[in-house]
Amino acid sequence: MEKNDTISSIVALKRPKWKKSFDFLFAVVGMSVGLGNIWRFPYLCFKNGGGAFLIPYFFFAAILAVPIVVLEISIGQRVRKGIVQSWATIPLFKGIAFAQSMVIFHSNVSYPIILAWSLKYLVNSFSTTLPWSTCNNAWNSARCVTAAHLLNASVANATYNGTLGISDPVNITHNVSESTVSAATEYWLNEVLKVSPGVEIPGRFCTDLVLYLMLLWVGIYLCTFKGVEWTAKIVYVTATLPFLLIFIIMIRGVTLEGAGNGLRYYLVPDLERLADPQVWVSAGTQVLYSYGTACGVLATMGSYNDYHHNFLRDSILMSAMNSVASFLSGFAVFSTLGAMAHFQKTTVDKVVSSGPGLAFIAYPQALSLLPLPQFWCALFFITLLFLGFDSQFVSQESLMSFFFDNFPQLRKRREICQAIFCTFLMLIGLSMVTEGGVYVFEMYNNYAVAGWFMFFTGGCQCVAVAWCYGFDQYWNEITDMIGNRMGRLWLKLSWKYLAPIICSITTVYYWGIHKPLTYKDYVYPGWAQFLCHLLTLSSVLWIPGVAIYQVFKVVRNGGKLSELRRGERKDVVKQNVLLTDRF
Repeated sequence: MEKNDTISSIVALKRPKWKKSFDFLFAVVGMSVGLGNIWRFPYLCFKNGGGAFLIPYFFFAAILAVPIVVLEISIGQRVRKGIVQSWATIPLFKGIAFAQSMVIFHSNVSYPIILAWSLKYLVNSFSTTLPWSTCNNAWNSARCVTAAHLLNASVANATYNGTLGISDPVNITHNVSESTVSAATEYWLNEVLKVSPGVEIPGRFCTDLVLYLMLLWVGIYLCTFKGVEWTAKIVYVTATLPFLLIFIIMIRGVTLEGAGNGLRYYLVPDLERLADPQVWVSAGTQVLYSYGTACGVLATMGSYNDYHHNFLRDSILMSAMNSVASFLSGFAVFSTLGAMAHFQKTTVDKVVSSGPGLAFIAYPQALSLLPLPQFWCALFFITLLFLGFDSQFVSQESLMSFFFDNFPQLRKRREICQAIFCTFLMLIGLSMVTEGGVYVFEMYNNYAVAGWFMFFTGGCQCVAVAWCYGFDQYWNEITDMIGNRMGRLWLKLSWKYLAPIICSITTVYYWGIHKPLTYKDYVYPGWAQFLCHLLTLSSVLWIPGVAIYQVFKVVRNGGKLSELRRGERKDVVKQNVLLTDRF
């Protein structure tokens, strides 16, 4: 009886792993293919030279992002434990694990807010009349104008000039466009966000968003409370369905009249834009963020693999599928916006926007002009929810893994611990569903989960593996895991030289172009700017902080600094991990 209790205790504490090799691939694809693919990549293509933007995008993907993806997955798989234990094999850079865990924490707080907005739009997509297509609602002002009204005015404008035979057209809709606000914009600002004058005025809770946020966290809990074996079953649906939905929206978009105009804005290259360094920085930022690097999720997901799993193949497949999703999303978005511009007799640049402005204003407004607008709006927001939901619960699984790997006894009470942490993160997120919540969200979005720290952390990872641990030693361990593979020179050039140099230059560039945070015309006060920088430093400072502590500890104990290059030997780690597989 005592022996059975011992075995049960060991099994309860045993670290889980993927049951099938495809479980890992679908999980990382589901995590990386998210909202940024549909609302950020297409806009960046348009803004930064159309098809020319693909040149720096694929350049950075090949020499920076994909090699870092390979590095992060491999460092988790080689130890098959959490990210703290993985980076402990390079003690000087152990702080990377804590920095990445903080990024996951911040992301898991803010990301569900976007899903709550999407859920509200989805619910209202089933209304008889779409609320963002009319001006007779309680939140509308006297300046409100509908998309249909703009369309009719634009047609009248064209008819007026055509009838008079005017070669230099007169814009009779000028007063309409300059002095009014679209119904979609007022719905977003006045009904969804109920935005207050500033971050210093939080206002009341938006009760519907609070409800949607609670429902989403219940869903996240149900997807993660049993661990990766349970998550793997769900991610097969949530990772694949968005591709199908994006394809359906794309097919509908490209068949609309005027779609070609939008696609030309999206794809026609403007090679002169390549001389602008901001284009290259935007491409590097997008590819790193989109691939899910510098946040520890890839390392955590890789740690659930078998020791000999072919992570190099899956790294390339994941990256390729992510880029394909971005590219197809561009077709879906710009074909529809091109049709909207055609209907309104204007240009695409007048109707396009980025981020929430694209997902919650421009695109819903465009869809409201189509036949069966409720169907297409519902399809679009279902796509957004699936894109974001699997990214969220895979990230949540990674965050919980940080605690379970460092405090194994918590695994015995996994369901309770997961419920506590989900509740805790939701309570923090409530600060973003008030009338001033969008200001808090923008602070997280610009400083806690994106920005220069991605390049800083990515560069530190490459220096840690290629220079501190030693590329040759690390490559020997890779070949021990997956055998002799092509790519040694590619990874060596990236990890040792190209990635550290690019990341250093880009980090300094970000510092040089830094401006105070704004939301529309509102400039954040000094105390809020200070909190923004604290959000960034809450993750970044772990890297130098832990390094200094490690040096101090070695010196105090009379050791050698060379001990900080490599920690526990890989063959010992492998032996210990395999021993646990006997149970």
